[in-house]
Amino acid sequence: MTYSEVFQLVQALASLATVVLVVLTWQQIRLVRKQATTTFEDSLAAQYRRIMEDIPTDIWLGSQLKAITAERQVRCRDAIYRYIDLSNEQAFLHDKMRVTDEVWTEWSNGIKGHMKLPAFKEVWSEVSQKSPDSFKELRRVVAKIVEA
Repeated sequence: MTYSEVFQLVQALASLATVVLVVLTWQQIRLVRKQATTTFEDSLAAQYRRIMEDIPTDIWLGSQLKAITAERQVRCRDAIYRYIDLSNEQAFLHDKMRVTDEVWTEWSNGIKGHMKLPAFKEVWSEVSQKSPDSFKELRRVVAKIVEA
């Protein structure tokens, strides 16, 4: 094998190695990005669980706010408001493609289910009337509930 042939072989191998490294780097970047997205989505799910701790079982079973004690009403209303804010943030993040469609489908189905409960409807009605320029992303989600 001549020096020229060896040089061409080395160049070809170097080119091949470069392509392999680029592909591996691209895959690594995709994996890191997916892990970051999952971690981010998990943090929002943890925030949801913390909020839900202040909502009594009676509310989940369809009771109105007036069915629980005054002290529990205050905590529950505050929790539902925080849930509304979180739901709006989730819708915004989906619009900005910061969460996956799969997770958004799960979240939006949850939002639709929660917003049908009497206590959630009551707080949402008050919030949407008193803050007409807020929660634009969530308003689109809630509008789909009304249309359905």
